[in-house]
Amino acid sequence: MRLAGKVAVVTGGALGIGQATSIRLAEEGAAVVIADVNAAAGEETARGIAATGGKALFVQTDVSHEDSIRQMVQVAVKAFGKIDILVNNAAIFVLKGIDATVEEWRQILDVNVIGTSLVSKHVVPEIRKAGGGAIVNLGSISSFIAQPQFVTYNATKAAVASMTRCMALDLAPDNIRVNAVCPGTIWTQIVERLAGEAGLDRAAADKDPTWGGACLLKRVADPREIANVILFLASDEASYVTGAHIMADGGYTAV
Repeated sequence: MRLAGKVAVVTGGALGIGQATSIRLAEEGAAVVIADVNAAAGEETARGIAATGGKALFVQTDVSHEDSIRQMVQVAVKAFGKIDILVNNAAIFVLKGIDATVEEWRQILDVNVIGTSLVSKHVVPEIRKAGGGAIVNLGSISSFIAQPQFVTYNATKAAVASMTRCMALDLAPDNIRVNAVCPGTIWTQIVERLAGEAGLDRAAADKDPTWGGACLLKRVADPREIANVILFLASDEASYVTGAHIMADGGYTAV
């Protein structure tokens, strides 16, 4: 029970990596606040955690709206008394090159960059009150590499990488560690849909040279594999780790 007595907020915690993270943190003893726009999936995830003896609360949250974030933090603190851990996982995929419209840029920036910043802005004071804690941001291999027609998405994930370093610097005096997990291709609902559009099921995606076959381990990862890395960075086992970017990409960026 590495997180016994801790309270964690997971944005985008209803599905995919966020859902796996919410479940994994609860398994290790944390009370988890699932902050997501998807009410049906968020409530279902919270019920699933509760059914196995964990503590979870769903709060419908749009990270692109500051008032929604404020309300989420208030509800979280009222329910559990404090916040120790923040996982900034909420993100959207707007996959465009330089032909992206102003509206498309604003849409992805509002969630992936400004949303991450605003959630941190409102959660950090609560982590300070708790005496310190941990923030885990979700970067990506896209934070560091070029990919065809991914200008919009990669720009936002590069911003998250830089924000992670800056936040680690600024928050170290408050005993708040800030790190990022940078996944490769993960079999989430979005990736499953995109693979399906390309005519690939899971087995085929594992082998395809542009999907799982592109990394050293020759497969797509499960969301829980990323949740395990997030758990490590959120726990005291990572007590001397801050400002780091952990590549959880099956070796994609190693060569």
